This record gives sequence, structure tokens and C-alpha cells, in this order.
Amino acid sequence: MNKLARLILLAVLLSVPLVLEAAEPALIYWNSDAGKILRARIPADADYWQLSPWFAEQINQTYCSVASAITVLNALPIKKPVDPIYAPNAYFTQSNYFTPEVAKVISPQTVLAQGMTRDEMVQTLVRQGVKAVSIAGDSIDDKGLRTLLQKALGDDGQFVLVNYLRTAVGQEGGGHWSVLAAYDAQSDRVLILDVAKYMYAPAWVGIDTLQKAIATIDTTSNKARGLVVVSE
Repeated sequence: MNKLARLILLAVLLSVPLVLEAAEPALIYWNSDAGKILRARIPADADYWQLSPWFAEQINQTYCSVASAITVLNALPIKKPVDPIYAPNAYFTQSNYFTPEVAKVISPQTVLAQGMTRDEMVQTLVRQGVKAVSIAGDSIDDKGLRTLLQKALGDDGQFVLVNYLRTAVGQEGGGHWSVLAAYDAQSDRVLILDVAKYMYAPAWVGIDTLQKAIATIDTTSNKARGLVVVSE
């Protein structure tokens, strides 16, 4: 290429603005710079404010379902059992969750070995005296998921448990349960309160990414993962 041609090419390149935008991360973690911006605008009526006082860490590496369940049960205005550890105070724990009725659905030993499916989550919650609606991840698209979460994550007496595949959102691990706590309309992200606090901080995930993660197949049930909406 001669000198004149190089000068012409350079002039063309300089006349075209180069806009290099980094791809948005699948997850925005709580303490990141972007996470601080998102958490500062959590709506006043978001479920986060009701859930955070009761947010439980799973007591072992397979009790994510139980920790998620007791987080929402303690946040609900329902009658609570008394665990001898905390007597006489009534409080759901990861031990007293397994009432005789719950144990008919699934035993602590089974949860310890393989976790809990979406159907088992619903059945055990109903036996705690609450309403639980199961939503298969492959039955809802981005638009439907967004509409559902915009409503359910507000102060309407509903809480949302999410069963998703960690690798589908860019994390290490397999199927996992946690609690959804807020929706941010500007970024179109929802906040996951991760009950495996020893692994991951709370994180904001895009609706499209979350939809793909809950539509994955749980190998125990051979059904899609998904959501469980819990109310009094």
C-alpha cells in the first residue's frame, strides 16, 4: 500500500467513531460498582425489605431448598413452630421444617443426598400451611416472566423461590434454589438472594438469562426447573 493510500485509509478510520461497548455481565454482584447502583434504587415496596431480616444461609451444601423455604416462611405472617434451640420463640429452622407431614413427601436424608425438586418444594410448603404455585421454567417466556416478577416481587403478599442451573447464569455448580427479592426495571434484572452465602453474594440477573436458567432440566425429576410462588 503506497503512502497516499495509507493516508486515505487513516483519514477514513479517523472519521468513523469507534464505539467499543463491553458485553453486559450475566450477573452483577451486590458489592460491585454496578451492584451498588442497583441496590441503591431497590423499590421501597420490593420483597427485599421483608426478606432480608429472615435471609437464611443453607446449613450444608444440599439444603438450598430448605433454606430458601424457611426464608419466605419466616417472612410471612403465619404461625411458626418452636425449635427447641430457640424455645420458647417460634421460628422456622432447617431442622423443624421437616415435620412428620413433610417427611412423608421427602426425608432430610433424601434432601441431603439429592436436594429437592420443584414438585417436592410445592408439596412440602403446602404442608407448612401456605399456598404454593409451581411454574415450570419451560412454560414461560421472557415477557411472561417479566410480568410475573414485576408483580410478585412487590409488596403484594407473595414471595418467589427460584430453581435454576448455576452454569446457565455463569456460576459454578449445578441446580440450585434461592430467593428472588427485587426487580429493577431500568436494567431489566432481578435480585437473587443466594442462600449459599459462603459461595456467592446476592446478584442481579437479567430476565432473559434467568428464563434460560429456569428452563433447564432437573435430572432428578426430568422436568424443567422453574419458580414457586408462595403466599399466606
